[in-house]
Amino acid sequence: MKKIVLGALIVMGMFSVANTSLKYECNRYVGGEYKGYTYVYANNKTEAEQKAYKKFKEELGKKVDYVKCK
Repeated sequence: MKKIVLGALIVMGMFSVANTSLKYECNRYVGGEYKGYTYVYANNKTEAEQKAYKKFKEELGKKVDYVKCK
């Protein structure tokens, strides 16, 4: 029984390491002016900006021209 539990923990640990993402702070701009921010988890800056744009438009219902993440 201990071997099964240990094996499951090792497999879960490997899965979480393979899917780690970074937390990005993404700013929303409308007409060139800053209008707010949100946080997203992504593997890179480009992916973060795409996720944030979608989040602002669809989930939050906000107007957005472009997004910059850092």
